[in-house]
Amino acid sequence: MELEGKKILVIQTHGVEAPTRTYSPLYYAVAAAAMEMEVMVWFTMNGTNQLRKGVAEMIKLDPSSNVCLKDMLQMCLDNDVKLAVCQQSLNLWNMTPDDLIDGVEILGATSIIDLALSYDHVMYF
Repeated sequence: MELEGKKILVIQTHGVEAPTRTYSPLYYAVAAAAMEMEVMVWFTMNGTNQLRKGVAEMIKLDPSSNVCLKDMLQMCLDNDVKLAVCQQSLNLWNMTPDDLIDGVEILGATSIIDLALSYDHVMYF
């Protein structure tokens, strides 16, 4: 199967309240990017809260590890994974664009429909 050029959309709805649900989607996104696929992670609902500056540094999947959620988000950016957040979810968390970590694009809620239709595969977490 030819994977290069395929597009994967990862929808992330879990945030810092569920650390075990935040790491895998980011790991899969980086893996897909390494396979030369175009990848976007769309943060919505509770997933939005992990994008607040200063928050991801405090979240570790394994307390004995030095790896925090911020490292995983940075790994995505370093591997050309696009990070996008739903504008309406920002409102839900009383966040403004200034509250976001660098590298996150803000898109309106209807964008997810267009994205889902234009990507080859959608993964939902």
